[in-house]
Amino acid sequence: MRTLSPAALAALQRSPLPIAILVEMDLAAPLYLNTSSLDLVVGANTYLGTAGLGRIEAIQDSPSEVKPLRFELSGVPTTSVSLALAEPVQGKAARVKLAIFDPDTYAVLATYLRWSGLLDVMAIEDGPATATIKVSAEHAGIDLIRPTVSLYSDAEQRRLAANDPSLQYMADQQDMRVVWPAASWGRK
Repeated sequence: MRTLSPAALAALQRSPLPIAILVEMDLAAPLYLNTSSLDLVVGANTYLGTAGLGRIEAIQDSPSEVKPLRFELSGVPTTSVSLALAEPVQGKAARVKLAIFDPDTYAVLATYLRWSGLLDVMAIEDGPATATIKVSAEHAGIDLIRPTVSLYSDAEQRRLAANDPSLQYMADQQDMRVVWPAASWGRK
């Protein structure tokens, strides 16, 4: 359960609702965006307002599957597309946070991490004057449901830990027949 500060609770009673979605992408030059039309300062980072030009797919949590998330930024000048093409995004971290801010001073009162994952594939749709950049991301929890593949062989163990000889006799013992003595052997 999350506890809100009195200032954040008071801000949530106002109309229009003073919230914004913050998006962080750990690219070569970190990217900080928010869904409002204002630039919001959180800590030492300035989240640039996209003013409706950005779109985030709805976050759907379910216990049975981990779904990817898709980000879209439209209205990108065609001169800036080369910057996006030069950036390798696959495997970079991305976070989505909910921010509550004061509607009078625009100071951010509280932020809550809503989603975290790794960027996957970027696609660019180029138009005559502007372009649309789309990128998908996998949830950080996807690794928890992937099977771990291990051969339990000496070669694999040496690859993982060069000085670990714990599986060196595994192949010798694979087809070995072990005969245990009868229960009467232990009784005297």
